[in-house]
Amino acid sequence: MIVVDRPGFAASEPEQCVGDIRLQARALAPLLDARPGQRVLLVGQSYGAAIATVMARARPGRVAGVVLLSSYLGEPGPTARWLIGLGSRFLGLIPRDLRNAVMEVAGAPAQMAHMRSALRGLRVPVHMVHGERDDFAPIAAARRLAGEARTRHPPRFDPVPGADHFLNDGPIEILLGRLEAWLPVARPPRTWPQWVKSGPLAGPGIGRVNLAAS
Repeated sequence: MIVVDRPGFAASEPEQCVGDIRLQARALAPLLDARPGQRVLLVGQSYGAAIATVMARARPGRVAGVVLLSSYLGEPGPTARWLIGLGSRFLGLIPRDLRNAVMEVAGAPAQMAHMRSALRGLRVPVHMVHGERDDFAPIAAARRLAGEARTRHPPRFDPVPGADHFLNDGPIEILLGRLEAWLPVARPPRTWPQWVKSGPLAGPGIGRVNLAAS
């Protein structure tokens, strides 16, 4: 499991907000460079759900499935409206991470066209997990997107009773159980059969040829 600081947050550059989700997806694309034979279960939480969708569409051969967790789809709930309203008044005073979060949430509606376009092109299973008590990103918006999406695999919508926006904060067993159920099945290493060659030319070091590759 790899967890990252997105561009503009914590230990990641730049200092300012990266408002275009396509640029964020491009910056995070190296995370999808798995080992040969491996494929990634890509999880995007809140605003990251839109970014994960764009990432999966851009690198389809590297992703086995996408999980959209507590998706923020540009329709703010009460807590998001409060964050935008109050934070916008004090952008020059609040810490960098909070400032960039406010700017991302405020600009999200203009970015959703990129997400919806990417979602239509996905050919892998899409799982949407959303807390029924999410007052930041309304569950109604996520449920509506799941119903409207025209993908190869209709999105699986999984509401979590009693959970709020921060499903990743716990109880973590609920979320981990769902993610483990959706992990791609490991492919066994490729192994070539062994051959034994015998005949008049067989001799020490010649008669047996063992070939094994994985």
